[in-house]
Amino acid sequence: MVIARVVDGAMQIIGRLKQRVHLADGLGPDNMLSEEAMTRGLNCLSLFAERLQGFSPASVCIVGTHTLRQALNATDFLKRAEKVIPYPIEIISGNEEARLIFMGVEHTQPEKGRKLVIDIGGGSTELVIGENFEPILVESRRMGCVSFAQLYFPGGVINKENFQRARMAAAQKLETLTWQFRIQGWNVAMGASGTIKAAHEVLMEMGEKDGIITPERLEKLVKEVLRHRNFASLSLPGLSEERKTVFVPGLAILCGVFDALAIRELRLSDGALREGVLYEMEGRFRHQDVR
Repeated sequence: MVIARVVDGAMQIIGRLKQRVHLADGLGPDNMLSEEAMTRGLNCLSLFAERLQGFSPASVCIVGTHTLRQALNATDFLKRAEKVIPYPIEIISGNEEARLIFMGVEHTQPEKGRKLVIDIGGGSTELVIGENFEPILVESRRMGCVSFAQLYFPGGVINKENFQRARMAAAQKLETLTWQFRIQGWNVAMGASGTIKAAHEVLMEMGEKDGIITPERLEKLVKEVLRHRNFASLSLPGLSEERKTVFVPGLAILCGVFDALAIRELRLSDGALREGVLYEMEGRFRHQDVR
């Protein structure tokens, strides 16, 4: 959750609250969301509801992404959520999610020119090319660090074969858009996700002080990852305990994206989906808090 205030036409972020839910981890092969995952989600919403007391429904926006798009019992979850938090949850499309991520990056980053924006989530990856607050190409693919962990790293086992299969699968999912994106081109590539932030932080701890992700540095990361046998034993400088179970599949997806789009370097963005939603709200709400 991000809390912001619009003052004199400028957005001021005044607070953030992050709670890891891993909702995608509870999505089974039958596309049903497990009771455990629902409970985690509802507990998170309950925590947020405490912070939102006194705010009108018009000043709060809650969006659901990939897992709720796919879950056949998403309606059940939403009905239960109504009893926990008094604000509607809007399930947005993959392309709308990508567009909002791009707007979050565009509003928060100083870099000028055409941007390629990548966000690797738990169940999907969004890719956008845009310029001057106008998305040109918007794509969402069903591949995420949680879903790839289940598909390609059963039991959390890390080996070269698993990693290569995941990497190739990610690249193959982008085959239909590769040439479109390459033809459009970009001046700067920005990454906006937990996976990319984690890779950035690990690289910095490994001595790459600018934190820029390049193909050579990715291979350096892969080499370090493959020294470990499983997620539980994964130990990299700068990698948090809670990120261990999803970092390797996220890294495989990132490698696949680099392979498919021939990316030369990727910079970390501070803004993403939440900031994009806030700036969408900015025109409607001025001189007050929005969350």
